[in-house]
Amino acid sequence: MGAAAFVAAVLGFSQSPGPRAWSLHLPGFLPDPLRTFVLALLVAGAFLLAFDFLRGAPGGAGEVSRAGGRGAKRRAAREQTAPSFRVPGWLGWILLLPWIYTLWRLETRTRFLGDGTIWLDNIRTGNPNPFSEPLAAAVWGAFARLLRGNGLPIDPITAGLLPILCGIVAAALFWAIASEITHAPSAGSRVAAFAVLLTMGVVQLYFGYIESYPIVSLALLAYLWLGLRRARGEGSLLWPSLALGVCVASHLSTAFLGLSFLYLVFRAKEPWPKRVGVALLAPALTMALFFLLGYPPAKWLGAFRIAARAVEPGHQLALFERPYGVFSLGHGADILNAILLSMPVPLILAVAGILGRWSTKQPNDPDPMFLGIAAIPGMAMAVTLILPVAPAQDWDLTATLLLPFAVLAVSLGFNIPKLPMRGLRALGLATLGAGALLSFVLVNAFEETGLNRYEVLVGPGATITGYARAYGNELLATYDVGRKDYARALIHAQRALDAEPTNPRYWVKKGAALYELHRYAEAIPVLEEGIRRGPARDDAHYDLGNCYARQKRYPEAAASFREAIKLGGARPDYDNNLAVALFYAGVTDSARTVWTEVARRWPWYGLAQKSLQEHFGVGADSAKVRATPR
Repeated sequence: MGAAAFVAAVLGFSQSPGPRAWSLHLPGFLPDPLRTFVLALLVAGAFLLAFDFLRGAPGGAGEVSRAGGRGAKRRAAREQTAPSFRVPGWLGWILLLPWIYTLWRLETRTRFLGDGTIWLDNIRTGNPNPFSEPLAAAVWGAFARLLRGNGLPIDPITAGLLPILCGIVAAALFWAIASEITHAPSAGSRVAAFAVLLTMGVVQLYFGYIESYPIVSLALLAYLWLGLRRARGEGSLLWPSLALGVCVASHLSTAFLGLSFLYLVFRAKEPWPKRVGVALLAPALTMALFFLLGYPPAKWLGAFRIAARAVEPGHQLALFERPYGVFSLGHGADILNAILLSMPVPLILAVAGILGRWSTKQPNDPDPMFLGIAAIPGMAMAVTLILPVAPAQDWDLTATLLLPFAVLAVSLGFNIPKLPMRGLRALGLATLGAGALLSFVLVNAFEETGLNRYEVLVGPGATITGYARAYGNELLATYDVGRKDYARALIHAQRALDAEPTNPRYWVKKGAALYELHRYAEAIPVLEEGIRRGPARDDAHYDLGNCYARQKRYPEAAASFREAIKLGGARPDYDNNLAVALFYAGVTDSARTVWTEVARRWPWYGLAQKSLQEHFGVGADSAKVRATPR
């Protein structure tokens, strides 16, 4: 019933994709062959589950009460006496090859969701921002140095290799977790649980997703695995303690796992002094990593203060004013969307598992207790946080907070008494999960589909903060400029400006788009307003100088270029355009001097050489220019 309801909702909301059902509308953005394929997977998964349910009543649905019991008993007897099988170890290693190919082939092509664009820029400049994820930022920094050391460019393709590597490790951790949460003698349930975990929407993080969360999720999965082993009585308490320290250093939000670790400490059999010492090791390791990474208390305390403002009402500017509160239908819909996007099949299993355990009064065992204590604080954080960006854009943080709940949900569903998850039942769950994950992955694997969906998420019909609308449309405007689609860039820059008119950056973006469209008279007052609101922006003065030059207002253009150089430093394009303005303003000697200096400092910049030859009949060498490499 849960699978049928999920598939019906996807079919309905995909017909006309809108911004509210952002977990269900994904197939609506795909071209027809792919849309048909993922919808067929979803329908097939629901059909297999329905068929498995109905075959327990040989007399049909109308005879369930009379014959269903005998059918169910016969089926249970078959499943309990079914021969168990072992998965050969070498098969798992071979299956990694198609998994690696899938991660690479369906790599994310757009960087709109999350802060992928910002992270990529920071990685290129060698300065990943350790806002609340210092260890994850350090890993990205080390990876960037590795790429540079091997002479590789830092671009979306090479940077995407790190999340793919995380996906390989995540597959091994999912298998280890599946082995812990399934207790059936047959390996079939373990394989089925592994398939459900591997087809969760959160796995999108490993498809070249440039952000901190692929690294953070690995640390979290390692902690859950080691914690499950310890809850079962295996391994040492030292390992989950170390994993927790690494996890919190990777992202401060994962500090919610501390309660589950204290539960492990309380249940341990070692003497109390040893338990206390191991318990203190986790925060000591975190603090040591903070110290080594140059992450002082002022930074992590500031991150916690920002998170607190995201929970407490009445502490935000109008720009960040939330469209709804924590206790509202709108926020509830966002949380449900986040769950359905990141873990649809585990949600169905959670409901089935809770009802199954309650109806049979199954006693609690350590696994769900440990996972429950890990999941509840994460769920509470996901529910109470209302961040200024669009909820669909910040899905990665929410999905990471919900990851312990996803593992708990699979554990509950795979431990329902007399209902082993094998055969058609397991195949149906895996097929349903594959359809849901591929809907998400395929939309982001193609530029146009990812672009179209993001436009819907931050467009005029979306119920989001002003900051989220402005930030989202700024990303779209930057993307449009990269594609030289300046008409679309103007539309998105105007939307960003309408959402946040006090931000000079958006005035400059609009003016730059107008300039590229050759609408110079319209661009000049827009850029002048941007300079009035943000006089320290060198790009605004540079764009304004270009507009003046196109209008043949050369003295004003030269003054604007000089101001751009003063604020932004000497650059070949800034200096070259200054020389152009000086030449046409009649100050030819100064223009020649500037061009000569450009040719000397930047010999690879051909425009200065060309201007010297064209206007003065001499090349750089004849102008006594000595090219010195920089």
